[in-house]
Amino acid sequence: MALLSVENVSVFFKRHLAGGDLQVVNSISFDVEAAEILGVVGESGCGKSVTAAAVMGILPQNAYYKGDILFEGQRLSTLSAEGLRALRGNRISMIFQEPMTSLNPVLTVGYQIAEVLMVHKGMSKAEAMARAAELLADVKIPSPTLRIKDYPHQMSGGMRQRVMIAMAIACNPALVLADEPTTALDVTIAAQVLSLLRGIQEKFNMSMVLITHDLGLVAENAQRIAIMYAGRLMESAETASLFKRPRHPYTVGLLNSIPKGRHIPLVPIPGFVPKPDNLPPGCKFSDRCSHVVKRCKEAEPPLIEIEKGHFNRCILNGGDGV
Repeated sequence: MALLSVENVSVFFKRHLAGGDLQVVNSISFDVEAAEILGVVGESGCGKSVTAAAVMGILPQNAYYKGDILFEGQRLSTLSAEGLRALRGNRISMIFQEPMTSLNPVLTVGYQIAEVLMVHKGMSKAEAMARAAELLADVKIPSPTLRIKDYPHQMSGGMRQRVMIAMAIACNPALVLADEPTTALDVTIAAQVLSLLRGIQEKFNMSMVLITHDLGLVAENAQRIAIMYAGRLMESAETASLFKRPRHPYTVGLLNSIPKGRHIPLVPIPGFVPKPDNLPPGCKFSDRCSHVVKRCKEAEPPLIEIEKGHFNRCILNGGDGV
């Protein structure tokens, strides 16, 4: 049994218009096994973060999801608000994109880490603060007993991100959702944070969903990769298989956008991700695809298993790929 199963999940935002509620995620399905890292890749606006918010039970008040999300065999939709709160931050945790807006500016970082332990583990404040210092040491922050007294603005972006990681692992969760954990960091610090995340994942035997727009980032860190576009899963496979033989034109486009060396020009994907209320007919990538044919615009292809463990949503499924 998978640790996390997302089954035909669609996410909607309520709106009082004739067209009804706005669908931003369309029937997403994937599993995360114990101690596995799944990379979820796609451009901004494709629905990655919203899907993670649905798993965490932190969708905005004007949003809701349909479908099933099972964690350790338990259907999350059956849990009360208190039941979700007991799970969230304890067995499932999340590292958010921008730590400066996720951390409370008027509380010390030590207290914000300690609060997780006081709520979920019943520790006293003194015990929790001592453990917070240990967690800061785990994420390689120097002088942790002094830095627990710092406020977020007194730390650099890389150190704030490490604080977010410390909060996420405080209760030794089974699953961590890392939402663009290196977006606001420079290349050197981003590499350090990724190495730190991978080391913690291996040390504590956690599962992780690594959400990013960068295929290169997940290449060395994820066992499997899921490619999202316009709220849909377009391709999914083991990492080695996806890089060796990508089958969807969008995946190929993302790979071609990765820098390959000096004097080698990038090949960008033309156009932009469509808005959820203005999607093209048929295949949702058809207006940007160099392989488009008439049939692509007539009906959206289903996601099918073209090889063992390799899923693709393209009319080229039966052919030799792209």
